[in-house]
Amino acid sequence: MVAIRHWEAEAYLAKPPGHVAFYLFYGTDTGLVSERARLMVKASIESMDDAFQMVRIEGDELAGDSGRLADEVNTIGLFGGRRAIWIKAGARNLVPAFEAVMEIKPQDAVVVVEAGALKKDTGLRKVFERNRHAAAVECVHDTPEHLRQIIEKEARACGLAIDRETADLLSHSLGADRLTTRAELDKLLLYKYGDDRINEADIGAIIADASALSLDAAMNAAFSGRLDLVDEAVQQALIAATDPGMLLGMASRHAVMLHRAKLDAARGVSQDVALEKAFRRAFNFTRKEVLARQFSLWTPDSLARAIEILGRALQDCRHNARLADTLATRAFWSVASAARRGER
Repeated sequence: MVAIRHWEAEAYLAKPPGHVAFYLFYGTDTGLVSERARLMVKASIESMDDAFQMVRIEGDELAGDSGRLADEVNTIGLFGGRRAIWIKAGARNLVPAFEAVMEIKPQDAVVVVEAGALKKDTGLRKVFERNRHAAAVECVHDTPEHLRQIIEKEARACGLAIDRETADLLSHSLGADRLTTRAELDKLLLYKYGDDRINEADIGAIIADASALSLDAAMNAAFSGRLDLVDEAVQQALIAATDPGMLLGMASRHAVMLHRAKLDAARGVSQDVALEKAFRRAFNFTRKEVLARQFSLWTPDSLARAIEILGRALQDCRHNARLADTLATRAFWSVASAARRGER
């Protein structure tokens, strides 16, 4: 059984086992699905521009002619060398086509399938997960930590330095989809070509992703106690391709940031200094006056409870993905209600 979960995927794909020839990339992040499929094809053949080496097939077309996959897998290249069959799954059933060819590993071919979010009991996932010559690789939205690692790696490759806080800020300003992230990051790296460092001002000047704006609106509505705005703000963030888990994770980070500021103030740090430190940790679209208002509404104890609420909601989302949107919205309502109590 070869089921590769999202936290194992990078290491697995860096050194794929030799006995695997069929790869299914599936998940909620369609940009990451596409990126990993392309990288696998590129690593398997000499040229993606050679029609004798690479064959692209639409899944619905293949479902209507299940014998075609067997023909493609067993075809010997006209000029030798490996071949790649790249399939984009559609609405029709592909299981019969794969069951007919997966028992024997192809000698000179790799088969790569792109698919969307698939449930555990989906036939296509099951046929890939139970066959020793196949692997099903989960592709979900990048976490802020993973985004930060991508940012630092790409910056180093371009000879650019970026400190941890700036990388964290940038990770929260990028989209949840890997293709969007790559496009925005490439734009920033091009803007900084010839320089030696990426700073916060560069992010504000170049990165203008809608998900960052919608995330900030949802965060500000909840932590400012705006019950009248929470529902719409959270829905807009989710519509902007924000994963509910990512939204809750960022809200938790925001609560931790405010909690640190309140603890600093309790230790005798002036409110202005505590807020300045908090502002540097906050999302780049959060205004200082909004942060100051949030600071006044919360106590260290109430923020500790908010962190607990958000953490529990994040765990529940992971265990029940179908209710993730509802669970995230409910958690934001709870945070906003707590902030409202702080006004009284």
